[in-house]
Amino acid sequence: MSFVSFRLVCILSVSTLCACTSAATSAVSDASLLEARSRRSSLEDVRSALALAELGPLSVPLPTAPDEMRGDRREFWQAAALAWNPELRQMRRRVRELRALRDSAGRPAALELEAGAREIARPSDDAELSLTFDLLGLLALGPSAAARDLASAEERAALADFERAVWRLRFDVDRARARLAGALALEAAMRALYGECAEETTRIDLLGARGWIGPAMREGAYASLHMVEHRQTMAQLEAVSMRAELAALCGLDVSHPTFEQFGGGAIDRFRAEDVELVEAQPRELLERLPELRAAKLALALAEAELRREAREQWPMLRVGPQLTWMPGETLLGGMLGIDLPFPGALDGRIAAARERREAAREALEDALVARAARARQTHEALHVALAQFEEHAPELDLSVARMLVAARAEFRADPERLDKWSLALRERVESLTSLVEARVDAVVAELDDLEARGVAREEQP
Repeated sequence: MSFVSFRLVCILSVSTLCACTSAATSAVSDASLLEARSRRSSLEDVRSALALAELGPLSVPLPTAPDEMRGDRREFWQAAALAWNPELRQMRRRVRELRALRDSAGRPAALELEAGAREIARPSDDAELSLTFDLLGLLALGPSAAARDLASAEERAALADFERAVWRLRFDVDRARARLAGALALEAAMRALYGECAEETTRIDLLGARGWIGPAMREGAYASLHMVEHRQTMAQLEAVSMRAELAALCGLDVSHPTFEQFGGGAIDRFRAEDVELVEAQPRELLERLPELRAAKLALALAEAELRREAREQWPMLRVGPQLTWMPGETLLGGMLGIDLPFPGALDGRIAAARERREAAREALEDALVARAARARQTHEALHVALAQFEEHAPELDLSVARMLVAARAEFRADPERLDKWSLALRERVESLTSLVEARVDAVVAELDDLEARGVAREEQP
């Protein structure tokens, strides 16, 4: 007598349903891409994008929808960055992907249906049918529980990475705003300086034509004026570059209308008396910094992976009913199946997972040391930047400005003093540049210090 058996693994209750619920597909056309590109030019676009960006409560401060579309307001740029920054959009999708996968993690293994007949010609004479299911999976024990814990840890770690990116972006946007405002301020200062000093060109040409000043003196004066124009052009180029950087951070086009209303509020509102000169403590950094929270969650993820590997040593228990058909009789029985891992087969994987956990712990320790050193460095740099902003740069510029006024008066009284005027003009270009850069550096230094300490102090109105 021949024996034929076959084995089928299926999900009986949902097999037909699953076959009919394939994911819908969507096509992306050039027209839809161009429409999405232009769908960021109104206040309603910002609010809608922020609503879609919602992931639930986060441990970092989040911007709210601005009341109006104004490029001179910080609220707009922060909201646009949260809604449209390309890196955040991808990380947000990753968090949602892991949330969806978490719902399937640790589910029982597939139902197993087994049927057999001893005689193919007359299967009804002697046939068997059994159905088994994953008992530990139904009870959420062993590998099933470990898989759920791991899925939750992966989601939390991805969310921590997202929070860290949101935190970093918050300061990157403000730094870009400050540097763009500084470039625009320097360009305006050079334009005003050139307009003031170009009035002397008529007199310089007249004196040169009459032979009262030599060619070298005349060319030296024009070289100083060209230096003003050169510095103005360089500031314009810097403004173009920083405009592109800010647009990229906020996911906007460089032609977005809010750039026309940008203004200098990012640096003009800065006041040294508002700065908090506080030295951060390591315990505070552990509590505040998203980067360190992400490192702690990475350690938790490594621990969950180790537990999953350890629980893979548990046996898999399969139980279920069995029906046997015989001539004139039907028997009801039961099935028990046990899958045992081969002894020692998982030892290497468990040891490797243990090493990954220790590496994550060491990475957390190293990150704390590095962040504490970074906080000390930004604290000291802020002291230097404030001194430059409050004392050195303003005093230097004031002295050079007076020197230029005096040199201009002397030149009007004596043509031979033109070289002194030319030198004073060059010094004025440098002092004005240092004055603007000192303000920008002070703003950026405070932002660096706040970021390093994990403090989210809002901009003064």
